[in-house]
Amino acid sequence: MLQQTWTSRCLMKFYAVVAASPTSWESHKVAERIEQRILNSNPVMEAFGNACTLRNNNSSRFGKFIQLQLNGAQQMTGAAVQTYLLEKTRVACQAPSERNFHIFYQIYKGAHAEERVRWHLPEGAAFSWLPHPERTLEEDCFEVTREAMLHLGIDVPTQDNIFQVRGKATPLTCGGGDGQPPS
Repeated sequence: MLQQTWTSRCLMKFYAVVAASPTSWESHKVAERIEQRILNSNPVMEAFGNACTLRNNNSSRFGKFIQLQLNGAQQMTGAAVQTYLLEKTRVACQAPSERNFHIFYQIYKGAHAEERVRWHLPEGAAFSWLPHPERTLEEDCFEVTREAMLHLGIDVPTQDNIFQVRGKATPLTCGGGDGQPPS
């Protein structure tokens, strides 16, 4: 697991516990729900924002700003997470021996036959944006990502819309064959 993600998770848990009022069961439940939503955002952000690089199997390609909202009594009343994707070019081009964002491999390995039909992903198809699909990582857990999306309020029809391939994919070239985007 990515160290900064683990650190964020520990901090969120600590802040939620500290911010929850021990005298109010309702405020404790609210803080618990907020904490769970924050924690559920991590698998989604990792799937859509992390990739396997030469140095790290779960390398973050995004920045994250987490804002916790407390009331006057220091009870947690809300939270906001802003994510900044830092490497959009990784979708189209990877260095040799690197992989694309985890979500593509999760879908490729985790989609059921009926989902593949709905999402226009034929069984056994090869995709130019999916190098090294034979490599399996711990991060290739599609069900964890889907469950986290449900907890965040992203229902199955919306997920289907997100995962569906639109149009015909065309091969992309990455500069001079060195894995770098064209200049």
